[in-house]
Amino acid sequence: MLVFTPRSLNDARTVIEAVRAHRTVVVNSAWLEDSPGQRLIDFVCGGIEAICGQVHRIAEEVFLFAPAGTRVQACNAMRVES
Repeated sequence: MLVFTPRSLNDARTVIEAVRAHRTVVVNSAWLEDSPGQRLIDFVCGGIEAICGQVHRIAEEVFLFAPAGTRVQACNAMRVES
């Protein structure tokens, strides 16, 4: 598992490539301003959907991205529908 705190929109590709390499990634976008943070999450969600991965919101600005076939079990996680 990779825990990632992106500093810019350019870091979105790193997250997608990690999931594509079958790694689960937790992203905390709290360090980004609202608009760039939302764009990063939107971009990553689109990339994860394209590779049939999973997206789960863990907290307000924290997301879990997992490759297809990964079992994610949590009581309070919300699945993000696109």
